[in-house]
Parts: sequence; structure tokens; C-alpha cells
Amino acid sequence: MDLSFCSLASGSSGNCYLIKSRESAILIDAGISTRKIHAALQETGTEREEIAGVFVTHEHSDHVKGLKVLTKQNPGWDIYGSEETCRCLRECVQDEEKICSLDINCTKQIGDMKIRAMDISHDAAHPVCYIVEAGSSRISVLTDTGYVPRDVMPELMSSDLIVIEANHEVNMLKAGPYPYRLKLRIMGDYGHLSNEAAGETLAEVMSHDDRYRTILLAHLSKENNFPRLAFQTVANILEEKKFYPGKHMRLEVLHRDGLSGFTEL
Repeated sequence: MDLSFCSLASGSSGNCYLIKSRESAILIDAGISTRKIHAALQETGTEREEIAGVFVTHEHSDHVKGLKVLTKQNPGWDIYGSEETCRCLRECVQDEEKICSLDINCTKQIGDMKIRAMDISHDAAHPVCYIVEAGSSRISVLTDTGYVPRDVMPELMSSDLIVIEANHEVNMLKAGPYPYRLKLRIMGDYGHLSNEAAGETLAEVMSHDDRYRTILLAHLSKENNFPRLAFQTVANILEEKKFYPGKHMRLEVLHRDGLSGFTEL
């Protein structure tokens, strides 16, 4: 095993992911309570001392609301993010020395893991996705973006595991109760990927080569999506391009509020 991945929670109400290697472990985002994070780590057999840091995608509450208490109870954990994100985090992390700015597109070494932050498009200070490598394995975590930047596509294509946002079903969003401006924001270039956008992105990824990938659909909206719809919409788009779940890739939807189980690479 070079890398393993477990989602602790993934949805519009809170997000947190655990990635482990042979030598270390990190969290991506901390948008759920400290109690839930600690309980999940215990359930996965992960000691809190193993965690080398929390890598934050952006400062919205569903990605950082657990940080304040989490950093108090785990003073050895460093917090990473883009420079602009780190400025925002200083309000909720008391020990500013634990906040570490990342250079975009540069590699941060954590044990035997290499972690890179890359620009995405969302209405936050400076949001990023993360590419994590160890040995011959690579994981890409891409959520909260209105579209997939072209320079991120090669990273997805070379990944063994892809965590990608399938936030909403467009017609559900249009017909739903959200204010008109919020609907436009979600569907815009600084919003979120729809089921259809995720499917089209993945079809392009799968057409690159015959690599068998694990694809995990993430960050589903509670109001504008549901798991079966997200899965079937993405599967239909992939099957139109002759890529079949179970044959060419493993396709699953991450739980909104609970562990996903480990995927080992």
C-alpha cells in the first residue's frame, strides 16, 4: 500500500478526508466537529499523533468549522492552505505559527507523501484542489469549483483515485427554493460542478488511457441532489462514451455524514 483514502464526511454541510501513506497521514479540510473527527480517526485505527497536518481547500465553513477546537486539542497539527486562505484562517486558529502558506503548484513533502495545491475556481479567497502522491500512487481531490481548469486535467488523468464534486442536478436546482442569485452563483464559473459537468470531466479523463481508476463523487448538495441521481447521471455519461462502471472504473458516491471505508492504492 502506497496510499489509502477515507472520507469522514462529504457534502454541503461538512467535508473532511483522511489520506494515509506508509509513513504519515493528513486530513484535507476539517468541516465537521472535532468530536466527529476524533471518533472517525479512532474508528479507522488512526492515532491522532499520526496526523501531520490539515490541508485546507478554502475558508468556507463547511470546510473549516472544526478547525478552532481541533487545533486547540491537537497542538502538534500544522494547518496548510494558500496564502490568502491562511490569512482567513488566522481568525479561527489561535496559534498563527501553526498556519503554513503553500506555494501553488509546488510540492510539499510530508513523510513519504508529496502534496501539491493547484488553483481552482470558486468564490473564496484563493481555493485550491490537492494532488497527493506516494510511491507509484496518486490521489486527486477536486471539489468546490465552477469548472475544471485545463491544467488540472492532466493531474486527474494520471491519478489512480479521483475525488470529484458532483454537487447538484441542474433542473433540481433551477426548480428548487434557493434565491435566484444563489442559483446563478452555484451554476456559475465560481460555483460548483453539476452531476453533468462531473460526468463530462470524467469521460475526458477516462478517454486518456486504459488505466483502471477509483472515482468517488463528493460534496453532494442536500437540497439539490441525491446519491442515486448523481451516480446514475455520471454513469450514463460515461457509458455513452463506452466506459462502464465495474469494468473500466470503480464509481461510488461518498457518504454525506459518515465514513466511506478505506480505498487502498
